[in-house]
Amino acid sequence: MGFLLRRLMAYGRWVSLAAAASAAAAVYGILTTREEIALFGGAPHVIEWWEPYVWPAATFIVVGRVLRMVIRRFTASATAHVGRIRRGGIFGPRP
Repeated sequence: MGFLLRRLMAYGRWVSLAAAASAAAAVYGILTTREEIALFGGAPHVIEWWEPYVWPAATFIVVGRVLRMVIRRFTASATAHVGRIRRGGIFGPRP
């Protein structure tokens, strides 16, 4: 289990970066192929010249940080759980 947690921490950063880059590319693709966007049935919003460049960067930062936070929390929780198993706090003392 410790090996898997170390691998998760080693590759988790790269997985989160790849997912963030994919999300940013999707936002860029949407904004560059449209002239107007109407979200949730609202009034159409004309896309300004700067939006296809700023929103993908913001998306990359937000998605990357959120995914790294999720991976860190999952790893910390799994590490604590493995520690409780080793100490005998879950299944009773070790024989």
